[in-house]
Amino acid sequence: MANIAYTIWCENLNSAIIRSQVYDVLIEKQRIEPQDNICIVAFQPFYKMFSQKEKIKKTISILKQSNISLIQVPCFKIPRLGLSSGKWYIFPFVFLQSFPILLFYKIIKKISILHCRSYPITLASIAIKKLSSAKIVFDPRSSFPEEQLISGKERITYNIWKYIEKIYLNNANVTVSITRTYTDHFKKAKYNTEFVEIPNNVDTNKFRPDKETKKRLRSQLGIGNDEIVFCYSGSLNNSWNDPNTYAEFIIQLRMLNIKHRFLFITLNIAQLKNSFNLYGIREEEYIAISCDLDEMPNNLAITDFGLNIMTKKDIRMSIKSAEYLAMGLPIVTNSNVLGAKEIIEKYNTGLVLDNMNLKEINNLIISKEKLSINCREVACEFFSTKKVAQEYSNIYKCL
Repeated sequence: MANIAYTIWCENLNSAIIRSQVYDVLIEKQRIEPQDNICIVAFQPFYKMFSQKEKIKKTISILKQSNISLIQVPCFKIPRLGLSSGKWYIFPFVFLQSFPILLFYKIIKKISILHCRSYPITLASIAIKKLSSAKIVFDPRSSFPEEQLISGKERITYNIWKYIEKIYLNNANVTVSITRTYTDHFKKAKYNTEFVEIPNNVDTNKFRPDKETKKRLRSQLGIGNDEIVFCYSGSLNNSWNDPNTYAEFIIQLRMLNIKHRFLFITLNIAQLKNSFNLYGIREEEYIAISCDLDEMPNNLAITDFGLNIMTKKDIRMSIKSAEYLAMGLPIVTNSNVLGAKEIIEKYNTGLVLDNMNLKEINNLIISKEKLSINCREVACEFFSTKKVAQEYSNIYKCL
């Protein structure tokens, strides 16, 4: 039996990411190894603790059934200094607030494993390891230092986070990387950790192809059965998932002699429409909606292909890619999305498209049904929540 603390810093505890990538995985992990005690220690700004109080109560109740406790720890937000912004100078504030709390729970709950989600929370756990026999799982889920650089932070922020990253890679017992691309990226630095590759997960029972739903919802939206629907699901911004990139893709795809439409599932609809208006993208060419995690499978069921295209190089293999695969949607990406590119080339689940090659797209459409079956099989075998939970369970047992 292990006593495990899963640590989170300033993430929305009701977000789709936390619900699917943390709660669902830990609940499934407890089905596999129910004897472990898991405590989620989530640092939250005061205002979030109050604004999300009722929803969190329900979450606590659900988690408790699987012997998982959720502890919210209030953290202070310094004026004009967002504690989740990634700026280098947030670091002392994060450490000073997280270290004593984690040490306290380490002692009273006899924690043997500290599972650290993301970069900011990990240093406090490393310090605790120096004082005790705790084991550390560093679970970054993204290339955090590079993200700061791409999003416009000053070079010093990148350099400091890269220095801290080296500390993590030399002190964590296990570092989780989403794909081989991530592992290769981390191995460029000096390291003394064991790498375990665990991808983003998807609930393959909820995310599954549904022809009846597809037909019904297409009819409601006025989409013909003969139309090819390309989908993008996720956030849109000027750093990674740039709406201008998709506007350019739509313009180029107009040359394709097929009926097609685009579906964008995003919270950033206003930004999307502003960009599309500048490019002259007509409203009849696309549909833009927002939806909750529970509604996502039905909306994805409408579509035929999943898009994940970037203008800047990034190692990520996003959650949307796993969801696309589970829905039987071949992925269209480019060489800038290194993680998604790896999955496509490894499992034959889509197309890496760097230039608008109409022949390649036509071939993709022709082989859509065969690819769709393969995507679904790959998702069930390698990306299911059950499979990912088993991988984490194996880590805990080995530690």
